[in-house]
Amino acid sequence: MDQHSADNCKCHKQTQPAQQTLSDMDFDRGIWNAAIYNEVERVREFIKKGQAMARDDCDYTALHYAARNGNEQICKMLLDEGKVDVNAVTKGGATALHRAAMMGHLNIVKLLATQPKVNLLLQDECGQSVLHRAALRGQLEVCRYLLQQQPELKLLKDNKDKIAFEYIMENANDDFKLLLKP
Repeated sequence: MDQHSADNCKCHKQTQPAQQTLSDMDFDRGIWNAAIYNEVERVREFIKKGQAMARDDCDYTALHYAARNGNEQICKMLLDEGKVDVNAVTKGGATALHRAAMMGHLNIVKLLATQPKVNLLLQDECGQSVLHRAALRGQLEVCRYLLQQQPELKLLKDNKDKIAFEYIMENANDDFKLLLKP
């Protein structure tokens, strides 16, 4: 698995504070860290400074981090006040919607999926769609919602020529299997 797949990003090393790189220190002081830790007022200040679409070393935006962590208020603020690009992709091709879907944050998935310019069919560098990511992590309700919004996702193939159905776990319940079966 490459360094940007799913929740496997290795862009920021886990180091002791005394050993932080300049890049890590910028990250900790930036909008991304505030988005991760749901620091609403800090994020609002970054938006006012025009940093809503700032990108870290791996091209993640604050929306990517807020979506992955289920921080709905920050996601709404970034979309409304920050006018961020809901389709912004990381170096690995992931959108904020990919990140919310894999984590099962249905409220965030609904918020992002209903944005006027969202593209539900975007695929990451592995060819995985938001449905692939949700199926891989066993997120039944997210899969159900995504298919209601964009039925074409069911037959979308990734770079391994696999559809989302092929990523559900063997022990997935029958509802899950029926939902994703082509």
